Amino acid sequence: MKKAIAKNIYFLILIMTILFTIVYIKFYHIEGSTFSILKEAFNSSGAEHLNSEVYIWSRGGSWFGDFSSLKKMAEEFETDFGIIQNDLYSKNYINNNFVSKIEIIGVTWDGNKINITAQTGGENSGSKETYVSVCVSTDFENCELEGVIENIKDSFRKYNLEPVVSTCITGYFDGKLDYKALNAISKNIFKDSNASKVNGIADRNLISVSAYSPAIGDSINVDGKKINLNLAIRYNSYEDKTYIWLASPVITVEY
Repeated sequence: MKKAIAKNIYFLILIMTILFTIVYIKFYHIEGSTFSILKEAFNSSGAEHLNSEVYIWSRGGSWFGDFSSLKKMAEEFETDFGIIQNDLYSKNYINNNFVSKIEIIGVTWDGNKINITAQTGGENSGSKETYVSVCVSTDFENCELEGVIENIKDSFRKYNLEPVVSTCITGYFDGKLDYKALNAISKNIFKDSNASKVNGIADRNLISVSAYSPAIGDSINVDGKKINLNLAIRYNSYEDKTYIWLASPVITVEY
């Protein structure tokens, strides 16, 4: 009797171990940074890569009105990120009673395009907000932006700014895709990112779906539901191309 009970316990432990291993492999197969998860999911769509963009921003209320410090910080960001002062480089200022702003635009040695913006309200702005943002974009398909993102986040934190990150990958398909193809693309993306649909809309030329993936750490709350993945697909009849945007947590670019 004792041998039978011990045998059953052994088989129960064995089955639980196997099930745990399957779940572990399924989940951690896609473990990594948000950008790496998005990139892997995007690649499963079969789309041609057009652009990858990361937008990192923060409020800095305690810096209100202190434009000289904001300017110094933006210029130190420029050095931190390795912006080259070539023909594509520019530094612009806006200073009036409503806003004081610096914008630095350039490229890095490895071809990433960077836009640094820091601004604070003027005397007549009626706002006590200060904003700092960095946008990084690249046309390279096999880009590795993970290190760049962490570098930018570290730079923000040096100034006690808590970075908020939005990531978007844009691509396209030649021609107009039918419903069957669009459905297959969506399923592949959500399967590869371990995401579940939260809500969505669809009309003749546009599909937009919001989803949640436990593999992506950050999320936003919309109508009481967690969202950290956004997929949009739109057909452009003028170009005869079907464009796709995959973003986390939501698409912030115009589509």
